[in-house]
Amino acid sequence: MASISLNGAYNHFTQDYVSKDVTHADTHRKDELRDVYKSIAKINKNSPLYLLPNDNVSRDDAIIIKERARRLQGNIIGLNNQEDKSSLDHSSAFTTDEDKVSATYIGKNPDEDIGTVIFDMNVSSLATAQENTGRFLPKESFGLSPGDYAFDVRINNQEFEFQFSIYQGDRNIEVQQKIERLVNRAGIGLSANLIEDSEARTALFLTSTRTGLRSGESSQFEIYETSSGLNKGSVAHLGLDRVSAPASNAHFTLNGEERAAVSNKFIIGGKVEIQLKNVTNENEPVTVAVKRDNEALKRHICELVNNYNSFVSDASGLKDAKFKSDKLRSEMITIAKQNMAFMEDTGIKLEGSGLLSIDTELLSQAISSAESTASLEPVKKFAEALISKTKDISVDPMKYVDRHVVNYKNPDSKDTTSPYITSEYSGMMFNNYC
Repeated sequence: MASISLNGAYNHFTQDYVSKDVTHADTHRKDELRDVYKSIAKINKNSPLYLLPNDNVSRDDAIIIKERARRLQGNIIGLNNQEDKSSLDHSSAFTTDEDKVSATYIGKNPDEDIGTVIFDMNVSSLATAQENTGRFLPKESFGLSPGDYAFDVRINNQEFEFQFSIYQGDRNIEVQQKIERLVNRAGIGLSANLIEDSEARTALFLTSTRTGLRSGESSQFEIYETSSGLNKGSVAHLGLDRVSAPASNAHFTLNGEERAAVSNKFIIGGKVEIQLKNVTNENEPVTVAVKRDNEALKRHICELVNNYNSFVSDASGLKDAKFKSDKLRSEMITIAKQNMAFMEDTGIKLEGSGLLSIDTELLSQAISSAESTASLEPVKKFAEALISKTKDISVDPMKYVDRHVVNYKNPDSKDTTSPYITSEYSGMMFNNYC
């Protein structure tokens, strides 16, 4: 009977209350969980004993507002994938010829790197994969006798054996299709496809899924036959070991210095990820540099305002008499007021309703004229204040429920953590089942 009740409580909670989305803020490290525990312990030490209202509406409101606070925190942090903080460091790398070389900024200090991470590239060759083109065979002809066959593949310093059977009446095309499926399903870093020539003959085309040659390698893969006890001759008949194009590394110059890479995508200096797309003209190098991404920064600020407005509007919609929605709304608006005096130049304005509005033209001008993101520090502080508030709400959503004080802590006694206070929020979801 007890297990049925607990199952009912669990199902009720997961269906009605558990958030359906997972945000970056939900990925908790040990130090983050430790901070949450310390916050709870600090509240418990000085918290009086409360009598909670015994009604479902208040419980639902507390859970809803906690989930909305969690979602707001995740949205703000997720605006630029920063861990547990708000940042306005939106920067991007660009090149003078995106068709030949593209770049992505991955550094951690964009204000320092803007205008300093600049280099010229000349690409003489791209990294390529090894290609084996088999023999072109008439589709309807028969080439191999019925029996069990095997061949080996050496790739990435590992050896794999492939076994297959040929039955009476199997044509060349059927044998080729069989090996194509066998190789592709193996998932060893080798792909196989059938190609056809002008005479309607087909051949197996094998290629590695990686490019370039590592130090000490002469080829990316080899196909051969060993004394496995099974029939031989499939490699020679199908031409599986015929290298039509060997693998090669990418060759380029970086500020005049010769470089090579096994892939066409690589990272330079831990700050810029480069994607080589085509060779460049010898006398026309491609310049790579870092700039501030003003459009991304503008979208970030607009989304921040939209997230704040959405939370305040949702809080205003909670009209239960026992839930202090006005208190929550007032606290959020106070945060906005405290920062508004410093954000007027950015085009952000606090309206009488408590919501924020944006003059997008003024915002664009403020971003364009800003020498660095430091001049937009008030916006960052506003975002950080919202994150701090959402954490506070998540730790103790019950303070917005109309609860009566039963007993205050003795001020003369030593402060100790009460194990019962922390169960108020979690325990209320099981009241109807226990």
